[in-house]
Amino acid sequence: MDLVEKFSLALSDSLDYLIDKNRKKAQLNRIEAVIKNETEILNRAYIALGKHYYKMLEGKAEETDVSQICDAIKSAKLRLKKAKARYEYIFKYGIPTPGIRDDISVASYLDDDYYPEEKKSPKKPDTEDEQDITIAVHKNP
Repeated sequence: MDLVEKFSLALSDSLDYLIDKNRKKAQLNRIEAVIKNETEILNRAYIALGKHYYKMLEGKAEETDVSQICDAIKSAKLRLKKAKARYEYIFKYGIPTPGIRDDISVASYLDDDYYPEEKKSPKKPDTEDEQDITIAVHKNP
């Protein structure tokens, strides 16, 4: 191998490393945005629930259904848990290799409708801690 080939291989490897590093950082930034958004949704829902409870204690509350607020809290907690798991996975192992759910964007990864077969499971978990979080499997080459 002559000097030019060695130099071109080294340059190519360096560029591939930088591209992978930037791609990983971009994915992590997108997931951080999702985490921030879901945290804000949780905070707003808890504030609304607290205001409703306070009005109930004062006796000024109307007869309203708070199930929408509770559903928003449950949904935000689940999406936040998925986003944190995905963030941790990408941070530790990098972006999954091609062919193993790597084509899934962060939005579709966190979208509950993306995996309809998972929704059809007959047994629903009793608590939030029992809910399964699916992440891609990283195989070292």
